[in-house]
Amino acid sequence: MKKAVGEELFKYFSLGEHSDYKYQTKSGKSKWKDIRRGKRTNGIFVNADHINFVLNHPAFQYPYVSKTVYVELDSDLNLIREIYLDQIPKFLLRNEPSDWKTESQIDEIITKQNLKKAVNKVSKRLEFDTKSKEYYWIVFNTLYEEKCFADQEILHINAVSGIVFKHFEERQYIMHCN
Repeated sequence: MKKAVGEELFKYFSLGEHSDYKYQTKSGKSKWKDIRRGKRTNGIFVNADHINFVLNHPAFQYPYVSKTVYVELDSDLNLIREIYLDQIPKFLLRNEPSDWKTESQIDEIITKQNLKKAVNKVSKRLEFDTKSKEYYWIVFNTLYEEKCFADQEILHINAVSGIVFKHFEERQYIMHCN
């Protein structure tokens, strides 16, 4: 993991909950056990395909964004597959200051969009697009709301450039509707 993200960024990772490994007992049974930092493994180590590290970097404190990186090791502690780092912001991997627009700059961009009259305060959250491998802000402007659905005006704003690349309306069903 340290080799993949670099020494500087690695210090912001911690071993995540539910990291475990598979081992074989003396009787030949396969079992799973949680990995504990500084503890030895039990039995004959088979593999560890559920190791996760959680990023807690001061420049990446956004709720609802996955900050977990998974590592899978075989019985010889070799990587089973390359570590997926695409969701780690590029500026962190390069050990550089953020090149993202600030939340106040994003708020200014939202204000300039002449959104329709809302029934609630505009809300926004950071999202990761797995196809483009870029972060963007998704903005929800609630135009109408009932018990089980809401009509939303939605913006997608690139986190680095601030360009609005989608602006549309959509009816969204509320998951906790009874």
